[in-house]
This record gives sequence, C-alpha cells and structure tokens, in this order.
Amino acid sequence: MKHFFFTLIFGVFLVFSSCNDDLPGSFYVSVQVSPDSAGSVIFNRGPHVEGTEITLTAVANDNYELFAWNHLRDGETSNPLTVVMNSNLNTVAIFLFIDNDKDGVGESDDVCLNTPYGESVNVQGCSASQLDEDNDGVSDDLDQCPGTILGEGVDETGCGDTDGDGLSNLVDLCPYTQEAEIDNVNDSGCHIFIGAYREGGVVFYVDETNEHGLVSDIQNLGNVGIVWGCYGSEVDNSDGMAIGTGAQNTLDILADCSEDSTAAFYAANSVSQGYNDWFLPSHDELDQMHCLFEVIDSVATLNGGKKFIFDNHYGYWSSTQDDENFAYYQDFTSGGNCTNSPESYPKRYLYLSVRAARAF
Repeated sequence: MKHFFFTLIFGVFLVFSSCNDDLPGSFYVSVQVSPDSAGSVIFNRGPHVEGTEITLTAVANDNYELFAWNHLRDGETSNPLTVVMNSNLNTVAIFLFIDNDKDGVGESDDVCLNTPYGESVNVQGCSASQLDEDNDGVSDDLDQCPGTILGEGVDETGCGDTDGDGLSNLVDLCPYTQEAEIDNVNDSGCHIFIGAYREGGVVFYVDETNEHGLVSDIQNLGNVGIVWGCYGSEVDNSDGMAIGTGAQNTLDILADCSEDSTAAFYAANSVSQGYNDWFLPSHDELDQMHCLFEVIDSVATLNGGKKFIFDNHYGYWSSTQDDENFAYYQDFTSGGNCTNSPESYPKRYLYLSVRAARAF
C-alpha cells in the first residue's frame, strides 16, 4: 500500500513539472534601447513557437530616429521589423539624435535650422547671425546698436540717428538732442558740453545724463576786496565741499551771516546774463573752474566777458567754510589743469574776488 501511494505522488510531481517547462521549440525575445531615453520598442516577449513571425516596432522620442537593430549585420533599419523565431532573440534598438546643423539642439526643438557650424546658439537653437531682436534688418552679430526703436532707419551697423543731428547712435554720446539744439552739437553729438556757452555762462561740469551741469559766469562781481564775511563766527552748515553743494552753502551763509557785501551776497544777488539763481561755488566746483579756467577764459572773452586773471584779480572765494575764521579760496595764478586745489584763508581777507556759478 505504501509503495502504491509513493508511486502516485511521484507521478503527479512529474506531470506538474512537465506542465511548467517550456515546450520544445519555443523561444523568447529580449530588447534594449540605446540611448535609454531615446525611445521604446513594442514587442511580445514570448514564448514563441519555432517558425512564428513576430513584429518589433521602434517608437522614437522627439529629436531621435531609429538607426539600426544591432542583431542584424546588414544594417537593417526596417520599422516595424518582422522576425521569424528560430532561436531566442536578443537585440538593441539603436536610436540617433537628430541635429542636422550640429548645434546641440534637437531638430524638433530647433527654431533656427541650418545654423552655421561652430556658432553658439540659445536654447532654441538660434545663433546671433540668425537673430534680429530689434527687427531693424541687421542680424544681432552685426548689430552694434541693439534696441533700435521700431521703424527707425539704420545703417549697416544697425545704428540709426535718433535725433537727426547727423551722427550715428554708435558714436553719438547724446542721441536724444532736442530739435532746437541740433545746430549746436559738438563732434560727440552733444549740445551740452565742456566749454559750451549756454545758460548764462561757460559749461565747466556736465553730469552723467548729459543734460544738466554747471556754468561759470563770464565776468566777476564787484571789485577786488570782497570778504567772505563773518570772521570769528562759524556759519552753520556751509561746509559742503563736493560739486553740487555750492548753492546750499550760499543759502546757509546768507541765513547765518547778516553782513552785507560778502562774497555769497554778491553771488546770490547777481542777475548776470538775465539769470537770478547764481551762487558762490563750493570747494570742488571752484577747483573744477580752476582746472578749466583757460577754456572758460577763451569762451568768456568771445562773449564779452573777462578772464579770471586781469588787473588785480587773481584769487577767488569758494562758499566752503573751513572754520570760524577761515574759508577756502583758489589762486588762479598757479596755473590750470588742476595743478593745485583751493586753500584755506582768513575770511576777512580783502584781496579776493567773486566769480559766480549756476546750475542748469
């Protein structure tokens, strides 16, 4: 009885095992993709009975195309590919990146096809030679004036003449000169420039906008012998040194020093050339006037004014106070070209002059 039971169990085991073995003549398919992210392949892994025809279908991702199946020696690129199963099939679907102009941007993402070889491109595959960001008809690689106003005519460098002064924006330092000033521009295209006679005097300082600055009066105010004033008393807040502080220094002197006929008084009450907002220049403003005094002299005399050095005039007060007894002045006999700076001198000194300035 025991022998019969063992034989029965062993027979069932053999039957069960034979049911899980592959049938003779059945084969499997294994497919890989290279590069991994290039695409995929649709196929049936099997098992497949010998002689069965199967189909492999390669599906390329954007910017890729099927190049070959690596198990085929003849370079077969058929897609879909039909294969007769006579053995297990192990293959790789090889895809190629499509970039015909070799700019590193795939063909389906490349906005600018046929980029010249070697040119750098943006994320859209466009090089500067293929772009014209300001739509002026000159490609960005040649355009020396990017940002041209739409519709403005340009030359071969991509530069126009915005203000119509005859100078290309490429060299025009002041490309927005007003029409009324076109005939007054210099070689840099600016109507406001060092040495220009305008706004009641000679320009000796221009700020970064090329629209504002300072002018020196073309003549002195009063005679030699004007004092700074208030010797022995410190004038509050009249210690501004920098360019741009002279006007406030002058107001502070007038507010805190009641003496008449001081240097600040003469400057503030001037109506030279029809302007009434003159002031006594600060330390640095007077220093700049001294640096450029030969230019100022030349233009001033051409317009009916006087040089800085004439008769007994040689030294000029600034509006910058040093302390209760001293203020800064500039000796113009020392020569121009910034050879020296203003020096501190007693505020009661009687041998100095006044040359006012104004801002525009």
